Amino acid sequence: MSRTTSLGPDLAGRIVRGLVAVCFVGGAGLALTGRLVIAGVAFLGAHTLLAGAAVIQGQRRRGAGLSLSGLGWLALSVGLAAVNGGVALPGTPLLAVGAGLVGIGTLLTTGLVGPEE
Repeated sequence: MSRTTSLGPDLAGRIVRGLVAVCFVGGAGLALTGRLVIAGVAFLGAHTLLAGAAVIQGQRRRGAGLSLSGLGWLALSVGLAAVNGGVALPGTPLLAVGAGLVGIGTLLTTGLVGPEE
C-alpha cells in the first residue's frame, strides 16, 4: 500500500510566499552587487510564482500582467548589464522593451486595462 500525503493549502501558501520573498530579496541583493542578469532571473521567478497563484485563483488578467512584468524586469536587468558592458547585447532596445513590458504588466495587474474578470 502506498500512502500519499497532500500538501495543505495553508502550508503550500506559506512555501510559495517564502519562495517569492527569497526571489525578490535575493534579486535585490544581486542587483546591488552588480549581478544584474541573475537578479533579473530572480525577479522573473518571483513574478512567475505570483502569476501562477493568480491563475489558480481565477485571476487570468492579473496573472498575465505579472508574467509580463517579470519578463520586463528581466529585460531591464539584461539591458542595464548590456549598457554597463556586462553582456554583448544592445542595451537601449532591451531597456525600452523592458520598460514597456513592466508598464503594460502593471496596467493589467492593477486592472486599469484589459477585460473584466
